[in-house]
Amino acid sequence: MKFEVRLGTVDLWRFSMYHVNKGIQGIFNLLFTAAAILTLVFAWDQLSGGYIAFLAMCALIFSVWQPFLLYLKSRKQAQTAGIREPLTLEFGEENVKVSQAGQEMELPWDQVAKIVKTRHMVIVYTDRIHAYLLPVETVGNDMEKFSALLRARLPKERLRGL
Repeated sequence: MKFEVRLGTVDLWRFSMYHVNKGIQGIFNLLFTAAAILTLVFAWDQLSGGYIAFLAMCALIFSVWQPFLLYLKSRKQAQTAGIREPLTLEFGEENVKVSQAGQEMELPWDQVAKIVKTRHMVIVYTDRIHAYLLPVETVGNDMEKFSALLRARLPKERLRGL
């Protein structure tokens, strides 16, 4: 199966949001924001103006400020040559072929660390840090066939959401 990937600002932003809100960090972000909001709601009449401002800032850090900063970073990253240039991902029986700007690389299936499907994208990790992003809308109606190929090529523990 072959897909031509053109990533935009929103795709990069969604990937960044996924990473900052998964695992322990995501739980911390949620609990911190919830604690600030609940303290504001239930202790409003007992707090001074300075504490109200501080708690409001705490409530906005992970819910507004961080997503905004990640969006700005994603917008800047989307303008780089490496992202603007279309990327072709070809998932075959033996390997995954990645090509961009006339360069091609073959990635054997045993070198694919894991594949995660989120609501908006399929993330193909080559290690803990590096990944290829495949927006779900690029896969389109082939998602079931694509998922079957991935399940046939990778062990279950290296697949999430498929």
